[in-house]
Amino acid sequence: MTAEFQPPAPNDKSYRITCRANDLFERHQYTDALADYTKAIQTSSHEASNEFLAMLYSNRSATNLLLKQYHDAQEDATRTMELWSSWAKGYYRLAEVLMKQGQYDNAIKYYRQASEKDPENGEISARIAKALLEKDNQSMGMSIIQLMPGRDIATERNFHKPIQNRIFEFAQVMRNIIYVVADEETKHCVLVDACWDIDGILRIVEQNGYHVVAAAVTHYHFDHVGGSPPPPYDTLPIKISGLASLLKKLPHIKAYVNPSDIAYIRQANPTIPANRLISTMSELTEVLEIGKLRIRFIPTPGHTPGSQSLLINDCRLLAGDTLLCGFCGRTDLQGGDRKVMEKTLRYTLGRLDDRIVVYPGHHYGSEWSTIGIERDKGCLGDDLVGYGTDHLHSPDDNTLSSLAVKSPSSLSVASKFGRPRSKRWS
Repeated sequence: MTAEFQPPAPNDKSYRITCRANDLFERHQYTDALADYTKAIQTSSHEASNEFLAMLYSNRSATNLLLKQYHDAQEDATRTMELWSSWAKGYYRLAEVLMKQGQYDNAIKYYRQASEKDPENGEISARIAKALLEKDNQSMGMSIIQLMPGRDIATERNFHKPIQNRIFEFAQVMRNIIYVVADEETKHCVLVDACWDIDGILRIVEQNGYHVVAAAVTHYHFDHVGGSPPPPYDTLPIKISGLASLLKKLPHIKAYVNPSDIAYIRQANPTIPANRLISTMSELTEVLEIGKLRIRFIPTPGHTPGSQSLLINDCRLLAGDTLLCGFCGRTDLQGGDRKVMEKTLRYTLGRLDDRIVVYPGHHYGSEWSTIGIERDKGCLGDDLVGYGTDHLHSPDDNTLSSLAVKSPSSLSVASKFGRPRSKRWS
């Protein structure tokens, strides 16, 4: 976010321009906000205090970052630090730019400097942990990019496309996270729950030099696959860009879906040919290998009949809406089942290694967690909270052994984030 605007501005004109720029930023009109921050800097440069100018440069750095103008964002962050060296924000801004450029060691360095200047700021500590996680992914030759509407995609507003503008506003409220999972050696990637802005997603894929070879779906809900939204979201005659658009634009790929959700997807997206959806419940399709990536599709029903999670290299879990960092997905929607969800949380996800990093389907306060952290919160396993004390019938040993993580050596990074526990091999 931009720095909170604080007087004293050097004059009324600077104040008005800065307030207008901040408003444009909050409304995601970043190009216009950038122009106004530049005007404010020019108007204030001879009269303003260093602190006021630092706030302007900090805000402009954040705007340039969102516009993917990384060189300009870095220069503005550096200028912020020069003008107000004791303020944590300049160091934080520079670290954010370095994160986007994949320079994780340098990003960690500047996050830590920011933390020294503002030790009570939990957001900085969280970003240090995220940088360590990204560095570990990089060391394993993988990249997991999280895309959020309103931040990374679905940001453009067009006066001539009012319906699209409404859809993008709705997308921002839904707070979905779309994933690009890439093997860095081959540059091949899988798109997970691609929705809301397929053109924007594919632009980011291209900017990173990746080639899409497959799609995957965690569950059938419209905010994850697009199509015609159900009631009460069907007040406008609209279709949301999603899986159908992706498969049409990329005729060489197919989508991996749990078979129990395929009928729901085709009902909302009747233009998708049946042969473009691959069932993940067969011996041939329960694992997808791309370069050094091994993606295992784990059935995790409860939120929907065919909800599935993606376990990548036995150490990263894309959980969809089954596990949302602090709570589970709803079971009161069509196809939801509270008892089935309990079984999934107790025995399917609850038997996984504590060090596995969890990536949720929505950003409801956190972009990631670990199995251990979620177990400590009472969201998984034997200590599951909110489902009573009557344990369900335990799955048979063959089912549990198929879900057990067999290679703990690749999980070491998570011990930096979650409290290690005894291994729960099944």
